[in-house]
Amino acid sequence: MLIGKTVCLGPMLHSDAGIIFNWHNSAEVMRLDGLYRPVSQGNFDEWFNTIGKDPSRVVFSIRKQGDLALLGYVQVTNIHPIYRSAEIGIMIGDSENRGTGYGREALTLCVAYCWQELNLQRLTMMIIGDNGRALRAYLKAGFTVEGRLRRAIYLNGKYEDTTILSQLNTL
Repeated sequence: MLIGKTVCLGPMLHSDAGIIFNWHNSAEVMRLDGLYRPVSQGNFDEWFNTIGKDPSRVVFSIRKQGDLALLGYVQVTNIHPIYRSAEIGIMIGDSENRGTGYGREALTLCVAYCWQELNLQRLTMMIIGDNGRALRAYLKAGFTVEGRLRRAIYLNGKYEDTTILSQLNTL
């Protein structure tokens, strides 16, 4: 378990599946991450049941310290051991837990894990559209804006830019 000041990162629990399934089927939650498409129970179960089995992906639950309630999750995907690079993404499920600093702290803990445990050199993440709250959190967590893909995503009836951010290991 990775422990911060207010949150801790740990394994997903079987009891988390229902909550995450609901988040994945919420248009409000999924539009923060891109295109909303309903997820079938079978496809979700396949995704959830591979957590911990795929060497190119690490998924941590995010919880307040001393509380089993799930706040969200942070995942490292497309881990490339030769290039020592990966992508990182985070989801805070319920709106009342966004903007509280939980996500930024969880992201910081996960980045440290990537440097110290996975021996990665570079992490990349993306922001879809104009998400100022996410941009501020990611910049505070040490990410740098690398560029913008103009009109890269069609979302909610219009084209949106995608902002690419990265962080390099300085350890």
